[in-house]
Amino acid sequence: MSKSLSPEAIEALRRLNDVGIGQAPPLVSMAVAAELLGAGLVDENSDGAIEITCDGRKYLSGDCD
Repeated sequence: MSKSLSPEAIEALRRLNDVGIGQAPPLVSMAVAAELLGAGLVDENSDGAIEITCDGRKYLSGDCD
């Protein structure tokens, strides 16, 4: 069963998925970051920015349990 996310969180996850190697991730609100971190779809890097995880990519592809 897929996790239920707010429309803002889904849009942020899509934007994070579009980030290329070496590019800065887009800024997202603290509330959206907390929602995505709580769902396990992003992680925080050493600079404090959030990055999409493999589970986040799976969520977007619809390949969720």
